Amino acid sequence: MKKIFIILTIFVLTLLPAYSAQQVEETYNDVLNINEKFFEAPILPSVKVVDENKKPAPKSNHLPFFQKTRLKIQYALKMREKRAAEKRARFIKPQSEFEVTDEDIDDIEVDFYNSEFGEQFSEHLPEQKPEQHAGQPAEQQAEQPAKEPAAITGGVKTQTTESEMMLDCDNVKVNEKTGEIEATGSPVLILPSQGIKLSADKMIYNQASNILKATGNVVLDKGSMPVYGDYIQINMNEENVFMDNIIAKPSALNIKAKNALSENGKLVLTEGKIYSEKSNKFNFITRMMGPDFTRMIISDEDKNLLMSDETAKLRIVADSIDVKARKDHDTVQLKDAEVYYNDKYLFKLPSFTAHTNKEQEYVEMNYPELGAISRFGMFAGPGFVFDTPFGSTLKVAPIVNYKDEFGIGGAAKFKTAFNDTQIMYGTGSDIFMVKGKQKLDDNLFLQYGSNAYMDDWFMGRRMPKYLAELVYDKNKTLKDFLVEGKDLSFRHRVAAGFAHDGEWNMHTENIKSTNLSTTRFKYMAQVGQSLYKYENKEKRKAFELSLVAQGSAALYGTGDTQFVGRLGPRIHTQYKYWMQDIGYFLSAFDDNTPMPVFDMYRYGRSNVYIREAIRLNKFLTVGWSGSVTLTNDAPNGNLFQENAFIFSIGPDDFKVNLGYDFMRGTTYFTVAMMFDTKGTEVTFNKLVIKDPERLGHSDTKHNDNIAFEETGKKNKAAKRLEYAQVIDIEDPNKEDL
Repeated sequence: MKKIFIILTIFVLTLLPAYSAQQVEETYNDVLNINEKFFEAPILPSVKVVDENKKPAPKSNHLPFFQKTRLKIQYALKMREKRAAEKRARFIKPQSEFEVTDEDIDDIEVDFYNSEFGEQFSEHLPEQKPEQHAGQPAEQQAEQPAKEPAAITGGVKTQTTESEMMLDCDNVKVNEKTGEIEATGSPVLILPSQGIKLSADKMIYNQASNILKATGNVVLDKGSMPVYGDYIQINMNEENVFMDNIIAKPSALNIKAKNALSENGKLVLTEGKIYSEKSNKFNFITRMMGPDFTRMIISDEDKNLLMSDETAKLRIVADSIDVKARKDHDTVQLKDAEVYYNDKYLFKLPSFTAHTNKEQEYVEMNYPELGAISRFGMFAGPGFVFDTPFGSTLKVAPIVNYKDEFGIGGAAKFKTAFNDTQIMYGTGSDIFMVKGKQKLDDNLFLQYGSNAYMDDWFMGRRMPKYLAELVYDKNKTLKDFLVEGKDLSFRHRVAAGFAHDGEWNMHTENIKSTNLSTTRFKYMAQVGQSLYKYENKEKRKAFELSLVAQGSAALYGTGDTQFVGRLGPRIHTQYKYWMQDIGYFLSAFDDNTPMPVFDMYRYGRSNVYIREAIRLNKFLTVGWSGSVTLTNDAPNGNLFQENAFIFSIGPDDFKVNLGYDFMRGTTYFTVAMMFDTKGTEVTFNKLVIKDPERLGHSDTKHNDNIAFEETGKKNKAAKRLEYAQVIDIEDPNKEDL
C-alpha cells in the first residue's frame, strides 16, 4: 500500500517541479544573452522596438504519423478548394476595378483564419503574410506607412535604432574612477527580442568586470512567470547568474529558494521548497470489472478525506532533486526523500525516478511491479527504466511468479506517447504473455496480444492464443433527442485482423479449441436511448431507465459467419448508500465461429447482468458483479458468465479495491485516488537542473513541423487547470458486457 501511495503522489509532485524549474531557467538564460555593453555612458544605447502583438510562430503538435498525414491531406484539399474559389471570384469581378494577371492569382493569400476550415486549424497554421485588402494591388499596399513605434516613457530619453535592449529610469550616475554606472529611480531594463524585463530599486554596471548587479525588490519577468528576489548578479564574462531569496510563481505552484545559481548549462537552487496555494485536483482511477463506485452519490458530511481535506498537509522532504533534460526525455529523481502527513512521519524513500517524453504525454517510474494476471498468476519484482529512442522508455523487471507453483521470469514494458506494450514470462505458469496497443488516429488503433484478455466490447474480453487487429471505434451523443434531458447515444466499432483460437478462457469451461488461425472482419454497433432520469443528491436517491440495442456481424477467412442481436432495458438506481445497475438482454444469434474459445457468444438468448454496491461505512464499500444466462443455453454450460466480488477499502479520496473473479480465477488489486496540490509542499536542500535549455524541448522533429488540431469549434483561450483526471490505466482482466 505504501508503494501505491508513493507512485501516485510522486507522479504529481515530480512533473510539476520540473516544469516550474524550466520556466525559472528560461528566464535566467535570456538574461545571459544581454549585449556585452549595458551602457555607453552617459548616453544609453539605442533601442529596438518589437511589436508585442505579433503572433508567435505556431508550435507542432505531437500526433501519430497516420493522424498527421490524414490532417495534412485534408488541409491540402481544403486549401486547393479555397484557392479555386478565390480565383473564380477574382475573374468574375468587373474589369474596371483592377486588372487581373497570372502573377496576381499566384499571390492571392486566402483568408484562411476566418474560413470555416480555418476555425478548426487556425492556431496550427504557419504565420500569415501581411494583410492585403481586396481590390488593392500589392504594390500600393507596400507604400502604406508603417505604424508608429511604441513610445518608451521615463526620466531618460531614448533613441530608436537597431539594438537589443532598452532602459527606463529616472537617474543615471557615472563614476569614471571605478568604471561603474548606477541607475536609480525605478530602473527597468528590457530585452525586447528575448521578451524579458528586469526591474529593481537600483542597478549597477561595472564596465571593467562586465558585471551587472541589481538590489532591492528585484523582479526578473518573462511572460507569465516573474521571478522575485532581493539581489541578482549577472556576470557577462563567465555567463552566470546568481540570485538571493528567489520566489517564482508559475501557474500551478510556487518555488522559493535561498539561492539560485545558473552557470555552465546548469541551474542550482538551494534550501528551497515547492508548494501550491491554488487548488488543483487530480483524480486517479484504475479501471476494473464490477460496479463503478465513483458513480455513487455521497453527502459531504459522510465523506472521509485523507489527501484532499483542506486541513490535510502532505510534505516531502528531499535531500536533492535532480532534473535532467536528455535528447528525447526528461527525468526527475528524488533522493533520500521523507514523506510526512500532517507533520507525522510516514516513510522514507531512498531514491525514486520518473521518466517522460518532451511533451509529457506519459510517465514511467522505477517502482516495483506487483500484481496478478489470469493464467499467468501472481508476480512481483523490482523495476528498472531505460530511455530508448524517439521519446520512448523500456522498463524491465526480473520477477517471481506463482500459479500452481513458484517460478522465476521477467517482464518488460515499452511505452511511447502512442504505444503501450507489455511482455511477460514466468516458469511458475510457463506462459508467454504479450499485450499491446498502438494509437494511429483519434478513433483508430492497433491492438495485439498473446495469451492475454483482449477487448471485444460487449462480447466481453476473450483470450486468443494470438491476435493482431486494426480497430476503428467511435461514439456520438445526440443531446435532448426525444425531449430535454433524454439523450440518444450511438457507438460503432469496425475490426479487421488475424487471430488464432485460444487454449483457455474461463475456469471450468468445457469448450474445445480448434487450434485454428484465420482472419476476422467484424462490425459492432450499439444504440442507447435515455427514457427516464431522476436524481436527488440531498436525499441520495437516483433512478435512470434506458433502452439499449446491440448488434454484431463477423466474417472469417474460412467463410464462416457470426451474427448476434440483443435488445433490452438498463436500470441504474441508488437508495441511500445502496446502488445497483441491472440490465436484461433478449438475444438472437447464429454463431458459426471457427474460433470458439476465443470469440464464441456465451450469454445465451436470455441474459441478465447485475452490479451491486453498498457502502457499509466511511471506509468500506462492498460490490458484486454477475451475469446470468436465464435460458440455460450458454455454450460453455455455465449459469454464471461473470461472477466477482469487490471490496473498496479506505477513505473517499484514497481507495484500495480488492476483488476476486471466480470465473477466471483472478485476483484484482486496483486503486482510486484524488489528490489536491493545495497545502502540499516539497522541501529540498538542492534542486539541480542539467541542460535546462533542452527541458521540454526535443531535438527530434516529429515527422514535420506543422500539425493540426481537429475540432469543429472556434479556438478559445485555454482554461486554467482546475481538475485533471487520469482514468486510462487499464486492468488487463476487465470484462465488459
